[in-house]
Amino acid sequence: MSTFTYPDFTAKTPITSTDGYKCPSCGHRLNPENAGKTYRCYNNHSFDRAKEGYLNLLLAQHKRSRNPGDSDAMIRSRQRFLNRGYYNNLALHISQQLSIIALNSRVLDIGCGEGFYLQAISAARDDLQLVGVDISKTAVRLAAKRPFNAQLAVDSSFNIALFDNSIDMAMAIFSPFSPAEASRVIKPKGYLMLVGPGKQHLSGLTAHIYEQPVPHQGNHKSIDNSNEFTLLNEMDILETIDIEGSAIADLLHMTPYYWHAKPAQQQYLRTLERLTTDIHFNIRLYQNCADSLP
Repeated sequence: MSTFTYPDFTAKTPITSTDGYKCPSCGHRLNPENAGKTYRCYNNHSFDRAKEGYLNLLLAQHKRSRNPGDSDAMIRSRQRFLNRGYYNNLALHISQQLSIIALNSRVLDIGCGEGFYLQAISAARDDLQLVGVDISKTAVRLAAKRPFNAQLAVDSSFNIALFDNSIDMAMAIFSPFSPAEASRVIKPKGYLMLVGPGKQHLSGLTAHIYEQPVPHQGNHKSIDNSNEFTLLNEMDILETIDIEGSAIADLLHMTPYYWHAKPAQQQYLRTLERLTTDIHFNIRLYQNCADSLP
C-alpha cells in the first residue's frame, strides 16, 4: 500500500459572495428568503428548500429521465450496506487525506449519494464547509437526514449550480463526473480526489457472475484524457472482507453487476450466508491546472 506525499496546502481564500449557489437558469446568485425556506435570484427564479434542508436545482432540461440517477432500490441497498461498516476503512482513509487541508476549506462531494462519506468526513473535520450534489433526489433526501451539516442539492455533476473557482477541493467517489465542470468550480491550484475501483475490487462477487475474471479498469479514463488536471499522487487500499447475510444481496444490488447477473445467479447469491471477497480501492489526488491553460 502506497501513501500520499502531499503538496504544501496554503491558507485558503476567505469566504466570498461566490460561495453560495448560483441560479441554474440564469447564473445569478441565489439568495435565501423567508428564513431560508426559499432561494431566489435577481431574475426572480425561485427554488424552495425541502423540509429535510436540501435544494432541488436540477432543471427539467438537464434530466435524461423522469427520475435520473441510481434507482431507489439501488440507493437504499447501498445505504444499508455502507451503514454496516464494510467500507469504513475507505471512509477513514478519505478523512485522513482531507485532514491535511487548511482550515475553512470548502469541499464538494460530486455524486454524494446518500451521504455516507460526507458524514464520515464531518465526524473527522468539523471545520470544513461541506457541499454535496447528486442527480438522485432520493439519495440527496437520505443524505439530508444524516446527522451532519452540509449544503446539499439535487443537481447534475455535469452542470453544477456553483460559481467558478468556489471550491477548494472536490471528491468523486465511485461517481461519474465532468473534468471540465470540476475544473470550473475548483479554484486554480485546487484539488480533486478521485476514488474508484482497483483491479481486484469485488472479485469474490464477480466470480459468481462471470466465467472468466473481469478486472476493473478504474474510473479515471475521462480525466486521464483531459488537460484540466495534473496527477500528483495515488494509493491503493486492498483488503479481504467477509460479507454476511442480507448484506450480500445489498452489495449485488448496489453495483452494476446486478444487471449482468442472471436470475439464477442472483438467487444463488441471496442464499449465501457468507461471501468472502477482496475490496480494492484506488485513490488519486489531482491538482487543477486550469489557470495555466491557454
